[in-house]
Amino acid sequence: MNKPNDNLGAADEEVADSLREDVISAFKICNQQRARIAELERELAAKPKPYEFLNPDFLALMNDIGRLGHEKFGADAFEVAENKKRVLSRHQKTEILRHAHQHLWLYEDGMKHDKLKTLPAHLAAAAFNCMLEFVLSQGE
Repeated sequence: MNKPNDNLGAADEEVADSLREDVISAFKICNQQRARIAELERELAAKPKPYEFLNPDFLALMNDIGRLGHEKFGADAFEVAENKKRVLSRHQKTEILRHAHQHLWLYEDGMKHDKLKTLPAHLAAAAFNCMLEFVLSQGE
């Protein structure tokens, strides 16, 4: 007596052949994808990074400094500088450079940043001030 199967009328051997073909096809696709990934990785490695000489951790810290300024001063922090005009007294060259020097001195003295609680935050704050001066000086 034949037992019923769940192969929808196909013989077991036909099902096994179909599965083998599916597996072979899947392996071929997988190998093609691996080759494409390897090709893309080679292409990426050949391209120089956009800012290969800038440290991403330092840039993130500078961004944190900018965020603190925005929280403290609102739109008057850095956004005002986007129009490249020295509208605020703290955007005067002497004030910006004094502030940058102050952060460098605090770093040199080993004092941690009051908000970020790290010593390197002073380097990022000094750099942020230098960037602000750069932006504002472009409008002169």
